[in-house]
Amino acid sequence: KPGEVIADLFSGIGYFSIPIARHSRPMRIYSIEKNPEAFRYLKENIRLNRVHDKITPILGDCREVLMGNVADRVIMGYLPRTYQYLPAAFEALKPQGGTIHYHDTFAESELWERPLSLLEAHAFRQGYTLSRVTRKAVVKEYAPGVYHAVVDAEFTRR
Repeated sequence: KPGEVIADLFSGIGYFSIPIARHSRPMRIYSIEKNPEAFRYLKENIRLNRVHDKITPILGDCREVLMGNVADRVIMGYLPRTYQYLPAAFEALKPQGGTIHYHDTFAESELWERPLSLLEAHAFRQGYTLSRVTRKAVVKEYAPGVYHAVVDAEFTRR
């Protein structure tokens, strides 16, 4: 949405951050990347796409970057075991809440109970509650019987 602050926890070369900056009207995007080589390309892509006024690139591990609770929306485009980074996602989320785009891998038998229970448990530990799931989708088969799934969920403060 226009005016949102976004935290892209695994920005890579900017494959989510750059299109959002180019085609939306965010207030700010914090693009966090821990790989120095990918980070170099992220900064180059920001320059080439002329979105330096919208994106703040941050070199580091999203679990160690202390942003504070600034984001309306958190993008978690990383696989596998993304649940390990959910504490960082909730630390980035604004105190009143917001949206988390959670990507992870799950066995077919775990869809959709496991991803939702992980989100609810981590939200609870951080003082949030899952208020609404806006999207659940299988992106692709990751391995035989294992799927790359995404859950877009809204959270509010408990």
